[in-house]
Amino acid sequence: MLRPSYRCRSDRAHPLQIESCIPSARHHLTVDMDMERTDVLVDILRHLPPRSLAASRCVCAAWRATVDHHRLLRADLFPLSLDAVIYEKAVMDAPILFSRRSTARYITSRLSYLEEDPAYGEYAGEVKDHCNGLLLIQNDTVVNPATRQWARLPPLPCACSWPRTTMSCGRCHHNRYLVYDPTISAHYQVFFIPRIPRDVLSETACTTEWPPSSYAMHVFSSETKCWKQRSFARQGDAAGTMEDVVSCWKSDMDLYYAAYWQGSLYVPCRHRQADFLLRINLSNDKYEVIKLPKGCRRSQFRLGRSKKGVYCALYIDGGCKFQVWFLDESCGLIDWALKNEIDLEPAWRKYSWDHCGHGPWILQTRGETELLLKSDVNLALVEEYNQAVAKDGFEWHFDDENVVGITDWSNKSSPDSGTPILECLGFHPYKEIVLFHEYDGATVAYHLNSSKVRYLGKMEHPYSGIEISFAYAPCWTRDLPGSN
Repeated sequence: MLRPSYRCRSDRAHPLQIESCIPSARHHLTVDMDMERTDVLVDILRHLPPRSLAASRCVCAAWRATVDHHRLLRADLFPLSLDAVIYEKAVMDAPILFSRRSTARYITSRLSYLEEDPAYGEYAGEVKDHCNGLLLIQNDTVVNPATRQWARLPPLPCACSWPRTTMSCGRCHHNRYLVYDPTISAHYQVFFIPRIPRDVLSETACTTEWPPSSYAMHVFSSETKCWKQRSFARQGDAAGTMEDVVSCWKSDMDLYYAAYWQGSLYVPCRHRQADFLLRINLSNDKYEVIKLPKGCRRSQFRLGRSKKGVYCALYIDGGCKFQVWFLDESCGLIDWALKNEIDLEPAWRKYSWDHCGHGPWILQTRGETELLLKSDVNLALVEEYNQAVAKDGFEWHFDDENVVGITDWSNKSSPDSGTPILECLGFHPYKEIVLFHEYDGATVAYHLNSSKVRYLGKMEHPYSGIEISFAYAPCWTRDLPGSN
């Protein structure tokens, strides 16, 4: 950090120097800027990543005016709010958009614009991961639903890559994870994390620690346009031995949901005694094992990113009871802190949400989808979309008449009534809110701090449960590397 007396001139500054000129909370920076050379400053600022560009607005009034006048920082293009859930049923079908009414008029989750893949036919394959507005599809395609841009990745460097061969070792189905932060860079990465092969000899498995001290992973970078093998060194102890870790197609089915937070990727892994996470630091090629909250053994859980970091929703009884844990990484320590114990059954009994219909969120109609796919996406839609979202009457406030509190309700139910079966759909990325839905389709948002619930609407998935779901925040940047 530069000393307070340093004077930064726009006609000499390099982008890296400009980043160092950004003031901190402890230093005040004096800037002497030649406004006659504004064109030079604009050219330099254009080379800064969005986050540094946003911080540069704080240097002085002249820089702020330059950034704003030339619209260098299009913050309205980045993911700003949770506007939808994208989900797939447990049958082969296109992703479904459950969203604000305004969102359904501008964005579609249908992927019919993708090129046909011989391995899948007309269907592009299920959604495998989501990160900051991008989707990773099973046929190794990255898609931005908001802009309908997509990029096909080259083949994986793994001989058993599923389903491109008739035989699979079973460890290559649920282990692709997407990393993307448009506020830092337009580029994205895809991690392919090998799991334990099925043919490991039993005498070897019982003595070999897992995960290994040096974990070789394949990583695709849109910047280099190729897969490269990277080895990540383990910090701390292993989770156990290979024999302790279950790795097969069925056991990995619930390991869809990773989380990306401040330069680290958090990936769930199976263990016979207690499931765990891999916390992979992308900047120093190191990783560590983090045990999941107590009670995760043979229990379903949902990992996700929310306002303060990484959260985990733990299914308690397979019905309406959940625990939500927060991964506290402050003060150099990493430990799970219990955020909430949730019982949604009283709310379901009293309000019969499973019989409700309309809510502030709706399912996109086929007509809306077909109309959207007939027109091109352009940046003029962004301001129109943001205005529509602001006017659609839905905000994430939990103090209106549509919100109910559940903390003081009785937990008793009639003996003849069945217990609703709920599942977690995901976390609001910017607020401490969790989304739940019942098998019949009723969907609610639960506020972790107020313990209040809001009914969103009804998702439809007749004759089939939900296979995968992601809380979706649109990203309108049209600079997807390698896109078609």
